[in-house]
Amino acid sequence: MSVKGELEGTALKIYIYLLESNEDAGVREIARDLGLPVSTVHYHLKRLEELGYVEKTTDGYKVAQRLKLRDYIVIGSRVIHRFTLYSLFFLGFAIGEAILVIQSQSINPDRIAVLIATLLASLIFGIERLRIK
Repeated sequence: MSVKGELEGTALKIYIYLLESNEDAGVREIARDLGLPVSTVHYHLKRLEELGYVEKTTDGYKVAQRLKLRDYIVIGSRVIHRFTLYSLFFLGFAIGEAILVIQSQSINPDRIAVLIATLLASLIFGIERLRIK
């Protein structure tokens, strides 16, 4: 966790896990699901609790304060990284362009350039998203 209180690394993973969880989660459950040592999860939960971001309940921990996460978008109970949305946007654009090419049955250099650019953009954002995890 950074000095200014912004979540990063393991603390961010734990916070997102709790944010997506519909129920309170215990330390062992979080550790098992995230593949982390119990001691690490316990340490970060205590830090998150001190900051007021999570609270301890009788059944485990839950989010106490919803934060605006810099690189993430919260849709319902799902937390999605912005690169995932960018990748899907460009993939949709490429699919739409491919459909237009198929329907018109004509390929010109402009359409090829758009297809290549959108597929590359989708691929780059997808790879960057995978590197972050």
